[in-house]
Amino acid sequence: MLDWFAFDFVRNALLAMVLLAVFYPLMGVYVVGQRVAYFGDAVAHSAFAGAALAAILDWQMGVVLLITAPLFALLIAWFQWRTNLPTDVLLVVVITSVSAAGIALVSLLETPLSLGALLFGDLLAIERSDLWRLLAVDCFGVAMLLWLTRPLIRIGFHRELAQAQGVPVRAVETLFLVGLALVVAVGIRAVGILPMSALLVLPAAAARAMSRSFRGMLFISAIIGWLCLILGFGLALWQPIPPGAAVALVASIVFVLTAGVAPSRKERGW
Repeated sequence: MLDWFAFDFVRNALLAMVLLAVFYPLMGVYVVGQRVAYFGDAVAHSAFAGAALAAILDWQMGVVLLITAPLFALLIAWFQWRTNLPTDVLLVVVITSVSAAGIALVSLLETPLSLGALLFGDLLAIERSDLWRLLAVDCFGVAMLLWLTRPLIRIGFHRELAQAQGVPVRAVETLFLVGLALVVAVGIRAVGILPMSALLVLPAAAARAMSRSFRGMLFISAIIGWLCLILGFGLALWQPIPPGAAVALVASIVFVLTAGVAPSRKERGW
């Protein structure tokens, strides 16, 4: 297996794994805390339409997703404010609509895109430009979380109370959702639509089942994220499994195991 590391595409994949593991599991803690996991999944599914648009314009998909994902996030936020629909219902409507439109456009293109690569990513096809985008979104995401941690914790604890205390709830939530959209858009190029949700949510969900504090949740989520990426990538090199799917599979197994052995909230007192 060590012979693989002589190839540039394997080294690029490893660098992408490092950049993913450094930030994405930490971002997932805030995603779980703000209860917007389904929102991230909706943004990820907008990649179908983004990929079709990239093919039509003959642009790089990674560049197009950086434009379309934040716009899509703002559109969802606008619909939330303008309608009385529950958030989960609205997101199901949006996911269904944008996925159907994107898949239809992709199917009608003269040079159809690989839906499998879009769903499960192509970690071994990562280029230098993708690595720079991952690095940029990591830096942006860390800065955003450092700035928004206090208001996000207040909003996650009690939204109405945070608003009464003077926290600009709508502005903070909108900025966080736009940042989440950028994070998802860049990560899709590496691990794909379905594993993107797994990488953001499952390590944080497993960490929440095991930890007793917010800092503990951050630390455990980071460790689990690293573990899932390393084991998933090794599994993909060993067996003919897409790396993104392998990472998602390992993350699912880790979550099931941790949720099964962790004490219940009643036993922990929360």
